[in-house]
Amino acid sequence: MRPRFVVLTAMMAAVVLAAWRMGLLAAIPALGGKEAVMLGALGAYAAVGFGAAWRGLWETARHIANGVPMFALGCTGLGMLLAVNGLHSLTPAAMAVVFRDMAFSITPNIAGVLLMAWLRELIWWCGGEEI
Repeated sequence: MRPRFVVLTAMMAAVVLAAWRMGLLAAIPALGGKEAVMLGALGAYAAVGFGAAWRGLWETARHIANGVPMFALGCTGLGMLLAVNGLHSLTPAAMAVVFRDMAFSITPNIAGVLLMAWLRELIWWCGGEEI
């Protein structure tokens, strides 16, 4: 089981590295502090799931895999509310900032779905479990 875990995680790391080299992750340095905190929280929650998968606790890993996208949707909604809350005037500059913040508020949702897919594949290929 653990060799499969290592192989699947290495494959995912290779995909992330390839995406970075292609420039698909170029917007990440432009993320604000709100998004960084939300992504950190999602990553910490998913890390518990990865730890559970490493230890063969499939029920816990499955629960976290199903929960990550739900928390990510909550983070996306919170990001949108925070973006609109920052609008104090209808100037073009203020609208541009709100639009940028709303676009970046989708980042936790994308990360949550990717983390769920990664955990789902670990659960299937390592434990033969369905989520």
